Amino acid sequence: MLRRSFIVAAIVSLAAPAFAQDKPLVLLAGATGKNGSVILDQIQTNPAFRVRAMTRDAAAATAKFGNKVEWVEADVTKPETLKAAFKGVTYVIDAVAASNKDEANFPVKVDLEGTRNLAAAAKAVNVKRFVIITSSVSGQVDNPMNKRGNDVIIYKGKAEEALIASGVPYTIIGPAGMTNEPGGVKAIKLLPRSEYKMGQMITRADTATVAIAALTNPDAANKAFSVSNADGPGTAAKDISFAGLPAK
Repeated sequence: MLRRSFIVAAIVSLAAPAFAQDKPLVLLAGATGKNGSVILDQIQTNPAFRVRAMTRDAAAATAKFGNKVEWVEADVTKPETLKAAFKGVTYVIDAVAASNKDEANFPVKVDLEGTRNLAAAAKAVNVKRFVIITSSVSGQVDNPMNKRGNDVIIYKGKAEEALIASGVPYTIIGPAGMTNEPGGVKAIKLLPRSEYKMGQMITRADTATVAIAALTNPDAANKAFSVSNADGPGTAAKDISFAGLPAK
């Protein structure tokens, strides 16, 4: 199966258009998921970056999302598949999320072990920034989402700890409750997670905007925070401020 995966990835790569080599390369892990696909939609039109989108099934992803970006086939739970995915990578956005459809896709495998594997691969190529999307309530043992999600909130907290311990420069984004409403309509508010309150919401599109902005902003380095929408006009990427947020 692994041999077939590399063959499929090679075919997809050959079919894809040539990409400019003079821009930093962003690896987007979880590119076909609910959050990752929204990030992909934004970043593939960003003139500052090249994008390599990571998926378990490159052929299916190309058929669904097109080949405006480079697709690579890899699995965060299988570290041997990650070396090729990280070749030449400068930045990482981790939008991977456990599906809970079976034990191989439970949070302990995907969120925790997957983050460890991604962080190790990132360290091996000296990635400049690893941006991960987790939760505003990561690590809470008594959170009700743990009961229905195989301890997902506990393992998201452990995943953050693993990323920090890896030594890779990071930004940890904990979104509020997420919606599929259009982005750019309401203001984007970044705040310490200690100030997060249940009931706050954020669009996936606005979360994507924050994740992309965090890649190169020096004030976002080694920060962990919550992000939500607030009253006021939409916030442009250039106006997002990471200054004053607590380090973790």
